[in-house]
Amino acid sequence: MTATQHIIHRTGKPTLRFTGEFLCDVSDNGYDNGQDESVTFALYRTAAGKWIAVKEYEYRTMEPDTRSAKVCEEVEQVYDYFGFTPEAQELYAMAGLEPVENVS
Repeated sequence: MTATQHIIHRTGKPTLRFTGEFLCDVSDNGYDNGQDESVTFALYRTAAGKWIAVKEYEYRTMEPDTRSAKVCEEVEQVYDYFGFTPEAQELYAMAGLEPVENVS
């Protein structure tokens, strides 16, 4: 892992600063299908092994753009944060994650 310092500015919350690795991001340009928002999901891994999950929304309307981020101790928290939309599933695949619910 190539650890570098990252700074994530969040809307309405303190900025996150950490050392770690950018894993991947995925965007859905909702403008293409007539929606008024575009979303980007990004995923980082800190040098200490925590996950940083980032959502960024850009709007065509007068609504301000927003960015939120969550520090996750476990990968399951990443799944809770992003959910299982097509964009989230693509992000998981790009990051080499495989969300599976084991049933016995």
